[in-house]
Amino acid sequence: MNRREALKNISISFGSITLSAGVLSMFQSCQSNNSDWSPEFFSNNQLSFVDRMFELIIPETDTPGAISLNLSSFVDSYISRNIPSKNQSELSSEINEFLNIILKNESKNNISEVDDISLETYLSNHIDNKSFKESNGENYSQICELLREMAFRSYKLSEYVLINKLRYVPVPGYYDGNVDI
Repeated sequence: MNRREALKNISISFGSITLSAGVLSMFQSCQSNNSDWSPEFFSNNQLSFVDRMFELIIPETDTPGAISLNLSSFVDSYISRNIPSKNQSELSSEINEFLNIILKNESKNNISEVDDISLETYLSNHIDNKSFKESNGENYSQICELLREMAFRSYKLSEYVLINKLRYVPVPGYYDGNVDI
């Protein structure tokens, strides 16, 4: 299986999230701000990169952004528990490759040194442009689309959005079966 096929499978897997009790409990556990939390799938450098990319996709406005909602911890938990290890390693190598290209092109050693405008340029160059090529001749549109999809899907599953925007009620409300027709 090649990288493109693996990314497509990960995208399909992530897209098939349902509001099962397991997914909701996993997301609620990610909502608490644990200072002792450590990522299961992402390395620390990848986690910083994913956090910043998610924040570019879902910035903090009058509603909480991706970092405030801790979306990367949900994505990390979801990938480590639900994606096969072969696809995990291909996803990790793809993220590392894209991250290394950004660092090389920006002449930086760490992702925290790269400014948000440059990251946004990389994201916008690749997100919907399958013909754009980086200096190594590769196109990273699939990984950028996957990051966007993971950010939006985890945002829509966040407790804040479910309760405040979608009016999700975990227990059904009042039912009156004796209503005049």
